This record gives sequence, structure tokens and C-alpha cells, in this order.
Amino acid sequence: MKSLFISILFLLTSTFCISQNIQKDSIQNLIKTTKDQKRKTLLYSQLSQLYISKNIDSAIYYSKKGIILANSLNYKLGIAENSDNLGGYYVKQNNLDSAKIYYQKSKFYFYNTDSLLKYTENAMRLGNISLAQNNHIEALELYQECLAISKENEFKTLIPHLYNNIGLIYKDFEDYDDAQSNFKNAYDLFIENKDEENAVYPLYNISLIQSVIGNDQEALDGYFDLISYHLKTENWVSLASIYNSISEIYIKNKDCKLARQYLDMALNAIKDKKDSFNSGPSSYYETSIYTNAAQLYYIEGDYKKSKNLALKAINLSFDNSYKLNIIKNSKILGEIYDESKQIDSALIYHKIYIDYNEQYLDEYDIKQLTKLKMQKEFDEILKKNEIVRIYQEASYKNRELKFIGITGFAILSVIILILLYINQKKKNAKLKLKEENLKLEKKKLNQDLDYKKKELTSNMLYLMEKNEFITSISKKLIELKPDAKKDNKELIQSVINEIRLNSTSKVWEEFEIRFKEVHVDFYGELHKAHPDLTLNEVKICAFLRLNMSTKEISAITHQSIKSINMARFRLRKKLQIDRDENLTAYLNSL
Repeated sequence: MKSLFISILFLLTSTFCISQNIQKDSIQNLIKTTKDQKRKTLLYSQLSQLYISKNIDSAIYYSKKGIILANSLNYKLGIAENSDNLGGYYVKQNNLDSAKIYYQKSKFYFYNTDSLLKYTENAMRLGNISLAQNNHIEALELYQECLAISKENEFKTLIPHLYNNIGLIYKDFEDYDDAQSNFKNAYDLFIENKDEENAVYPLYNISLIQSVIGNDQEALDGYFDLISYHLKTENWVSLASIYNSISEIYIKNKDCKLARQYLDMALNAIKDKKDSFNSGPSSYYETSIYTNAAQLYYIEGDYKKSKNLALKAINLSFDNSYKLNIIKNSKILGEIYDESKQIDSALIYHKIYIDYNEQYLDEYDIKQLTKLKMQKEFDEILKKNEIVRIYQEASYKNRELKFIGITGFAILSVIILILLYINQKKKNAKLKLKEENLKLEKKKLNQDLDYKKKELTSNMLYLMEKNEFITSISKKLIELKPDAKKDNKELIQSVINEIRLNSTSKVWEEFEIRFKEVHVDFYGELHKAHPDLTLNEVKICAFLRLNMSTKEISAITHQSIKSINMARFRLRKKLQIDRDENLTAYLNSL
């Protein structure tokens, strides 16, 4: 089960407060008459926003025109504003891949214009797209960066949304305690900000957790409370999502009647309020509802309805890279086609199921599914087809042999086949023995590596605690400094400098010893690919290789979070990493 309530999934923002009374004609006249080309790029941004509610194609046209002009002027703010618009417009069209491209561009240029709030908002939107597409690690990295920046700069409206969305990631990783803690933080901060509209999202997600851990009645109570709120606000998309979640509980408890009742309500909301579902990432909500309905009809044996809904869901899923829904629907379709003896179609969807399951496992370590099981299921299907093929082939051969009467050839063929079978069996036995030996050797190596990884983790925690203690001493010395005599002030400052220098140096030496034991070839490959890196840049690379957060790196190195973020940005440029490529993923590939 996947939560659908991602906070401010794609908030459209602009530097300008546009009054609804401003007419398109007046802005178009300004565009024609102004000699300030930079101002013209921003006017295009304003004009595109005025078109958004009535003609999205025109909105896209004017923002692209603004980008073209801003590019020719190398005007970063103009590029950023218009790219920001386009990201939101493509979201409204459920084109998340295109939205991602423009949000990345906007994020980059806002960073270069020192528009930190705008930069953070766009980074969060990119995290939301990654989360919607099940790219959890990428999403978490973006959210953590945004949370650090928001806390440091008191972006109070963003913080509860970030807590909510981080909670969703913990939920998907089955860390339900941390998930609920983040949802609770989000709710409390929404209430503190008097934001009742958004406070319903963490409440929904808390109900979702209750359902996952088996507290179905508590979950249902929460959902029913939310229904009355959304009926008042006429939020049809959220209502449909809640109906869908309620149906999941009834499906789980094999109450098909009630499950169908709430699924019908969700499907009717999509049908009757189609306009509401044409805005924002609503395809995800539609996909989830279609998926659950397909599962229910499959359970009930109505394969026709199940297939139609599963095809709708999987097409929407492919368009927007909703991997989990691709997995669920390809499994349903594979089984339906298998039941109806449509072997070719069954194989296609079983192959899709296996491929996407493997991706999902590799990326997010979902423990309840295994590659072995999936491969076994696929092998069984292939085996069924091979048996049918062999049987048909054998029948044809037998008829042919009987027809021409060559009985001796048939006997000889059987003998040859038996000999080949015995020979192959011996080979398979030897190969299996060899594979078992390799598995044992690999297992031992993995155990050794796991031990070293645990030792490295423990060492990192120790170093962080040690640094916190040193930092605490330094702070106390700094507090004593103003009241000290002049000679003593210089002495105190000298002690502070020496403590920081020695602690940083020793921390790195201790860390590096254990790091090299785990990641033997990392430094060599890094130097081979990028020989011009400084020692500080190498250190940052090593910390990122361990998936350490900006906050954790800051704690170990005695550098501010802002300095670490800047160092990461410069490192990305030096390594020539594209804006859409994950820095940590690149370092992990070395």
C-alpha cells in the first residue's frame, strides 16, 4: 500500500503577485513597448501564468518564449522563473519526466541568483517527483538538503511538508516508528502555522500506518473523519484517494462487498469529477484506484473487468514511471492471459513483472519480495511453453516416423537422447558443485565485508560523538574568552585553534584507515577518473560514498551545513556531473 498524500506535490510559485484583474492585453502591450529585454523575459513569465487556468498550451508557449529570450541574454533569473512555470505546467499534464527537467533547470539557476527560498522549493518539488516515481533514495537526499536549509533560514512553511514527505519514505522502508514520528511533527507544525488545509495530509498518513501495522479499526476511524472534512471542501481527488484506501482494508479482510462499494465511489469520483483529476499528479491517484479495482475483480473472478482496469492502470504507470503499480498490474495481466491460454501475452507481462520487480528490489531493498521467487515463476511459465513445444514437436516427429516406417531410427534416436541426457546430468552435477563452492566463498567474503562495514559505521558514530564533545569544549572556551584578560584571550584562542585542527586531522586519519578496508579500490578509481581533486574534495567524496547526509558530514568536519552544500555543488561541477545525475550514485559506481 502506497500513500497518496505527498505534501505540496507541485506548488506553482512566482516571484510576482499577479492580480486577477490584470488583463493579458496590458502585459502583451508592455512586452511590445518595453526596451528592457530582461524585463521582457519576466513579463513572459507573468503572461504565461495568466493563461494557465484557461489555455495551458498558451501558458507553455509564453514560458518557452521567455526562456529562449533569457538564454540569449544569459539572464539567469528569467531562465529560472520561466523554467519554474514549465515544471508546474507539465505536472498539471501528468508529464513528470518533463516536469523534472524544468524543475532541475529552475533549481540550478535560482541557486546561481542567490534565490535560496526558490532553490529550496524547486529541490523539494524534485524530491516529490522522485517519491511519486518510487526513487526513494534520491527523494530522501533532496528532502534532507531542503530540511537543513529550511531550518537554517527559517522557511517555516516548508518544514512541515518536508517532515510529512520524509515520513512517507520511512513508511515505504517499513520503519513505521520513524514514519509516525515525522507525520506527528508535520501535523504539529501545520497546526502551529494555522494551516488546517495541509494538516489533513499527515493525519491521513498516520491512518495509513495504522492500517499497515494491523490496526484496521483505528485506520478506518481516521479515514471516516477525513471524509467529512473533504466533503466540505469538495476535494474530490483526496476523497477518491481515501475511498481507495478504505477499500484496501476491506480487500485485505476479504470483505469484497464493502471493498467494491468504496472502490465504486472512488471510480465514480474519477468519472464524474474528471476535471479535478486533470490537474496535478492525479494520474497517480487514478492509477492506484484502477489497480485496486483490477485486483478486486480478479479475486472475484471477473477477468474481463479486471483486465480492462489493469490495462488502464499500467498504461498510466508507464507514462509516469510508477514502478510499483507496473509490478502489480503486470502480475494481474500475466495471470489473466495465462488462464486464457494466451501464452505470448502472458510471457510479455510476466517478463515486465520480473524486470520491474528486480529494479524495485535493487533500488529499495524490499525484503518481502525476492528475485529467486520471481525467476522461479518465470521459469515455470517458460517450462510450460517448452513442454508444449516439445510435445507438439514430438507428436509431429512420431507421425512422420510412423508414416515412413523407420522404427530403427526412432530407437537409435532414443538411445542417443538417453546418452546425451546422462552426459548432461553429469555436467550439471559438476557445475552445481562448482556454483555451491563459489557461493560459499562469496558468502565468506560478504561476511568479512559486512563486519568491516559495521566496524566503519561504529567508528563513524564514535567520531561524531567525539567531535560533538570537542565542539562543546570549544564553545565553553569561546564563552570564557570575553571575560578573560588580554594575554589569556590569545591563549584561549590558540587552544581553540589547536583543538579544532588536531581533532579534524585525527578524525580523518581514524576514519580513513577503516574506510580503505571496506572500499579498497575507491581512492584509486577516484584518482584515475579525477586526478586534480584536492584533499578536502577527496574527503567529501569518501563521506558521500557512505551515503552520509550533509548534517553528518558537517558534524565530523566542523564545517557549517552551508559550507558542505557549497562544497558539494563545486564538487559536482569539478566532476562534470550532469544536473539530473545523482552525485552519490556516481561515486558509488566508481
